[in-house]
Amino acid sequence: MADSPDVLAHHVELAASAAGDLTAFFNGLAGTAALARRRWEEDWLPRLQAACKAAIAADQPLLASDADPIHPMRVYGELAAVLDDDAVVIGDGGDFVSYAGKYVEPARPGGWLDPGPYGCLGTGLGYAIAARVARPSAQVVLLLGDGAAGFSLMDVDSLVRHRLPVVIICGNNGIWGLEKFPMQALYGYDVAADLQPQCRYDQVVTALGGAGELVTKPADIAPALRRAFSSGVPYLVNVATDPKVSYPRSTTGV
Repeated sequence: MADSPDVLAHHVELAASAAGDLTAFFNGLAGTAALARRRWEEDWLPRLQAACKAAIAADQPLLASDADPIHPMRVYGELAAVLDDDAVVIGDGGDFVSYAGKYVEPARPGGWLDPGPYGCLGTGLGYAIAARVARPSAQVVLLLGDGAAGFSLMDVDSLVRHRLPVVIICGNNGIWGLEKFPMQALYGYDVAADLQPQCRYDQVVTALGGAGELVTKPADIAPALRRAFSSGVPYLVNVATDPKVSYPRSTTGV
């Protein structure tokens, strides 16, 4: 677009070009954009909102699941009920944290931290220390897969020494879920993907000077979270989840 045909590029083939009164052009463009916005607000946006509400409603049974062993989504159903709008939630894990990415909706900027698509397990405790220092009055919650716990759980010692209370929720299914299920889908078997069932990571945190507990029943999740948030110390809620449940990835097996 130019105000004169003389200044249009001629050294390359253009997909389209126009020359003329720029004021008239941009006024027309703004008018077209306003019309498109009205159509978006009146048509596409309501359909998107309806689809979102339908998806949320469809997930409610699992978010309140009484399945035994515990379905990981029940953890997030209970967590959502106790999170403040200024909470900082940190994800460090595979399958367990994949659920968090879908069901934990931060209310404010900086309310969600994770290693990113190319990040490595083990960043969670460092993030938790930083978040607690940066936001001393906010809830800080670390969502930890049991695989990730093996990378950095000893850093709870730093939380204890510096008196930095953080609620740590460990989704403990006794496997490397992010590896085990794709291997099973692709090859029909898996290797080096099993961990110790119901490993007592909570006792590790207690030994380091914090506190914690093992949860094996769905109804015990909410009381354990309340104790964790009121404890005033680094507290690990070690939730034994169903090892047969995997996060549904459409690319698994492709």
